[in-house]
Amino acid sequence: MRRLAVVFLLALAVLLAGCQLGYYGQAVSGHFALMGKREPVDAVLADPQTPAPVAAQLAFSQQVIAWAGPNLDLPAEDVYHQYVALDQDAVVWNVLAAPKWSLSPKTWCYPMLGCVSYRGYFDQQRAEQEAASLASDGMDTWVGGAIAYSTLGWFADPLTTPMLKRSQPALAELLIHELTHRRIYIANDTRFNESLATLVGREGALAFLADSGIAVDPEALARRDRAEQAFLAIIEDTRSDLKALYERGGAEDALAAGKAQIQQQARERFVSEQTSNPALAGYQGFFDGPLNNAQLNGVSDYNGYVPAFARLLDQCQRDWGCFWQQVGNLADLTDEQRRDALTGLSGK
Repeated sequence: MRRLAVVFLLALAVLLAGCQLGYYGQAVSGHFALMGKREPVDAVLADPQTPAPVAAQLAFSQQVIAWAGPNLDLPAEDVYHQYVALDQDAVVWNVLAAPKWSLSPKTWCYPMLGCVSYRGYFDQQRAEQEAASLASDGMDTWVGGAIAYSTLGWFADPLTTPMLKRSQPALAELLIHELTHRRIYIANDTRFNESLATLVGREGALAFLADSGIAVDPEALARRDRAEQAFLAIIEDTRSDLKALYERGGAEDALAAGKAQIQQQARERFVSEQTSNPALAGYQGFFDGPLNNAQLNGVSDYNGYVPAFARLLDQCQRDWGCFWQQVGNLADLTDEQRRDALTGLSGK
């Protein structure tokens, strides 16, 4: 996956609860250890020892943040103006899990956050241990590194080294994605939150690049979009086939054989489609994974409602004020009403 961004407000919730042990303890210590390493971006840019590529990305990030506030109506006043240098490829590691014969994700519930379909750790080894424990209970599991997380406006989130190791268009998309979480977050609805941020990140980044006069190769963009759509089609069809298998039921040996066959078909389709769509090779790392229920659910959460939000933006004639008003109306619905409305907008 290109990214598994995490909404991670546990630190504040733990402080309010007075808990300093176990999972919540690592959340607090990890978050504040990161925050304690922050340096003002202006100071890093003024330091002659700052590597030129880092300086260029930091300067670019400030342009994105300054633009996103007034142009996308996102809360960008006091965020991403500090930097943390990290010698690692991720900031947190998310554990996802699901029953072996079901696509319904396991959820974890937290004070103030509600229930979400992942559990974040600042230490990769602890994330792997949690996944192993769940796997020993018969669950499908997957651990994915996240290069950013949002505290939903409670803290001044910093830029980190893993965030900067991206192309400028991808960095713009990431920053706008995370700013979206600061604007709206619905407890207990991971798919709404992440799909919304995915759509706003993508469309917002394209608008920023156009407004800023930053040239984007239209052919490269078209190749990326074709690859992404092909990837999502494989995942959607794989999930559909697995869902049908699980609903039919049967002996566990038969289920296991059917599941393995569907997973192998997904891998073979991925290889086959690269002949006409070479950019699809960028998803090789994903298909090197287990392709189990947990891993597939992560893609669905981040993309399931993207077509619905895209249609909503088009209905608003790409006016962000109108779009946010309609998103707010969706947020006011019950979970069932919101799901039905978004499903209808998706045309499914």
